[in-house]
Amino acid sequence: MKTLKTIGIGYLVFTITFHFSANGLGTFQNLDFESANIPPSTPIASFVPISDALPGWNGEFIDTSTSVGEPTAQAVYDGISTGGPGISLIDDNSPGAEPLQGNYSVFLFGGGNNPLYSASISQTGTVPAGTQSLQFDAYVSGAPFAVTLGGQTIDMIPLDTFAHYTLWGDNIPSALAGQSESLSFIEPPATGTQPSMFELDNIVFSPSSIPEPNSLALTGIGGLLFALYRRFTPKGQ
Repeated sequence: MKTLKTIGIGYLVFTITFHFSANGLGTFQNLDFESANIPPSTPIASFVPISDALPGWNGEFIDTSTSVGEPTAQAVYDGISTGGPGISLIDDNSPGAEPLQGNYSVFLFGGGNNPLYSASISQTGTVPAGTQSLQFDAYVSGAPFAVTLGGQTIDMIPLDTFAHYTLWGDNIPSALAGQSESLSFIEPPATGTQPSMFELDNIVFSPSSIPEPNSLALTGIGGLLFALYRRFTPKGQ
C-alpha cells in the first residue's frame, strides 16, 4: 500500500445485496470515475481539462468567507495538494496515493490562506426511481466532507470499513427519487493543518434503506479509526 505523501504542488455492516448500476440508470454518469480520458503521456501533477478527468462532473472552489463558488475548468492528474484547494484524479501512477476502487478515484482538497476554500464536484441527473439510499467509498482526513442532493444535506454515516477506505451511506428523502436533482460532494478546509483530504469513489443509488445509526454507527467509527491507521502505515509493516 502506498503511503500518502506530499509532492511539491499547492493549488487553488451493512452490505447491500443489490445495487443500481453506477452508470446504467438515470442520467447521472461516471459515478465510479472510470470514464476518465487521460492520455498515457500526461505528466504527473499536471493540469488537465476537468471534462477529460471527470466527464459529467463540474468542479468548483468555494470561498468560505463569502460562500461564493468559483467554477474551475481544470483538475490535476495524480497530484496531492500540499496546502491549497484542489480537485485531483488519481490512478496507479500517483506517487502519493492510489485509487480506492478500479483504475481511478477523485481527491478533493480544502485549504489555502486568506481566504480558505472548499473544493466541490457536482452534477445534475435523474435520481433512479425506487432509490432509498446513497452510498459511496471514501477516505477522509482533516475535515468532515458534506454531501447534498437536491439542495438537501445527506448526513452520511460509516456502514463498513475496509483496509484503505470506508463505505458511507444514508437514506435520501423519498420525494427525490425519480426527480432531476443536483448531487454535490464538498470538502471544506481543515481547522488546523492544511489541507483537508477527501478521496471518493464508487457512488451508488441503492434501492435498499439503511438502518438507524445506533450500534452500526459505533462499530463504524471504530473501524474508521483502524482504516486511517492502515492508510498511513507503510508497506511491509
